Amino acid sequence: MAEAKTAVANKPIWVDLSSQDAAGSRDFYSKLFGWKVDVNPDPQYGGYAMAKIGGKDVAGIGPHQMPEAPSAWTVYIGTPDAADTAKKAKAAGGNVIVEPMQVGPQGVMAIIQDPSGAMIGVWQPKQMAGSQVMGEANSYGWAELNSRGVDKAKPFYKKLFGWGEKKSEMAEGAELLARLLHRARRREGAREGNPARREVDPGAAGLPGREIFNRR
Repeated sequence: MAEAKTAVANKPIWVDLSSQDAAGSRDFYSKLFGWKVDVNPDPQYGGYAMAKIGGKDVAGIGPHQMPEAPSAWTVYIGTPDAADTAKKAKAAGGNVIVEPMQVGPQGVMAIIQDPSGAMIGVWQPKQMAGSQVMGEANSYGWAELNSRGVDKAKPFYKKLFGWGEKKSEMAEGAELLARLLHRARRREGAREGNPARREVDPGAAGLPGREIFNRR
């Protein structure tokens, strides 16, 4: 089982689900991926649960914080200084939706919005270093941004995280722009949403694009 190294800046370091039905989500993912999911009994964490494989952290599941918020996964990018990353996000044309906040002794989190409207998390590790397993069965494997404003998002992420670009062909002729993370093996991807579609694109609506878990 591949263990993720601790605190590598500018790469995905953690994923969690904010759910309208946290208990139902815990039950669903434990059956789907074989996760052992335990809710933290400390009230300061508001019912947040850690999902584990073989005793190692892979993801978080918690109740949503706003009644109107939909259930959604968020991917967090590691940083040595969440406050500095938030400041850089604003300078690069993004917004800070949740200002850097201390999460007990675990670390510091922030939620930023890129110029296309999509959200992404930032995590400054302290006691909680992030996912301990990535790229293996039933763990985080890939995330991508699916947005109509991808051309605005690309320079934002390059400025913020130093991500470069590499184009790759997808099945049936679809094209994916895979932004290779700076000095990291984990990757993020982005592609332009279909402007002819009338329904709301989750990425363009300010929700995470997609998080994909390896399944074998």
